[in-house]
Amino acid sequence: MNVSKDTKLSRRTKEEAAATRDAIIDAAEVLFDRSGVARTSLEAIAQAAKVTRGAIYWHFRDKTDLFGAMQDRARLPQRQFFESRIVDLENRNLDALHEATVEMITRFLADERARRVYTIILFRCEYVGPAGDDLLRCEADDEMRAIILQVFQRAAETGELSPRWRPQLAADAYICALVGLFSEGLRRKGEIDIVAVGEPLLAGLFAGFRART
Repeated sequence: MNVSKDTKLSRRTKEEAAATRDAIIDAAEVLFDRSGVARTSLEAIAQAAKVTRGAIYWHFRDKTDLFGAMQDRARLPQRQFFESRIVDLENRNLDALHEATVEMITRFLADERARRVYTIILFRCEYVGPAGDDLLRCEADDEMRAIILQVFQRAAETGELSPRWRPQLAADAYICALVGLFSEGLRRKGEIDIVAVGEPLLAGLFAGFRART
């Protein structure tokens, strides 16, 4: 079967457009990490990516849109969470949540891009107010929090959750522990192994969540 010249040209054009888009996001990641989001201009990103500003606006509405694309491309902890068995309704229990969390931090430690992008989100995003809210809005966060709360609600209903914990309080404690682990691990690069620290931390945390039998 012969492929027409128009088809080949269309395919090549799409591949080139995708490569340009990736180059822009690559440049944005490096500059955001180096200089911060607020202090990085689209002009600087265009120069680093070796494209025109027009090329950036062809692919992205503005810096917020580019920032969102950077988040979407990276396999951030929230997205890695959804690769575990916890997403299945029948598996939403404390054991599955514990297992999913250990898997998530192990994958995160091995993923350089995810670590760099999460560093940008935590430490290089200087915007405040509505602009900052737009940059950091992530649907995966909301979905993850909803599943976590559901796990603790079910654990309370089945008697698996200690009566000392209310489901919302347990979910908040879990998230605070996880965010603290990631933020300290990224802030103190090379000093903290988040898996070595995280495994006993999570073991103690989940032991405290479980009702005594």
